[in-house]
Amino acid sequence: MLTRVRGALSALVCGALALGASDIAKAAPIKTSTAAKTERGAWRRPPIPPRIDGTYLGMAVYSTASLVRVNRLETEGSPFAGFGGHARIGQMVLPWLGFGLLVGGVLGVRSERSQDGARQRLGLGELMVDTTFVPIPRRTWTVHAAFGFGGGAVRQAGDSKRAGFGGAVFSVATRYELFPFAKRFRANRGGGFGVGPELGWLGATPAAAGRPMANIFFVGLSTTIYFGN
Repeated sequence: MLTRVRGALSALVCGALALGASDIAKAAPIKTSTAAKTERGAWRRPPIPPRIDGTYLGMAVYSTASLVRVNRLETEGSPFAGFGGHARIGQMVLPWLGFGLLVGGVLGVRSERSQDGARQRLGLGELMVDTTFVPIPRRTWTVHAAFGFGGGAVRQAGDSKRAGFGGAVFSVATRYELFPFAKRFRANRGGGFGVGPELGWLGATPAAAGRPMANIFFVGLSTTIYFGN
């Protein structure tokens, strides 16, 4: 009789333990790897919006070194040192591609006097279609290729006449921009105020061998406001 009672009590205890374990398992299910990843993803930071985005307005100022050849004056042998700048407006039509218009100019003085001992001065203006490329997504480094028309003239002290060049002009440049206020004022919106160095070349090609031409190398500071989409 005692043995039967012990067996009944043992069966009741085992059943109670099994039922408790089942309730615990239902109340606190084990998280799968997918559920754990989903929960971690919910705490991630939102994606950073693109900075080079939308319509833009920009300008740049730079120092220049110009190699120039004209028909009537002796300008070769030393560069024209000076400064220049441009203003531009455009639109980023794709995350990696933008088009705009650029207008600019350059002023320079030859570092050496001409053979007659007179100082020479250079003036240049251009209007171009500017193409912007973003080679690396989400990076604020851009490459620019531009083409259009323009002209320049060289004047010499004591000579009322001038010698110049004009026609098609081309430009290639690279720019890196920092956005110091973007995190504060545009944390969840694209665009912003960008500022950074710019390095490039501007050229007026000769119509034939020995004809007027110019190669202008520049380095300076560029600023752009991107309005975002």
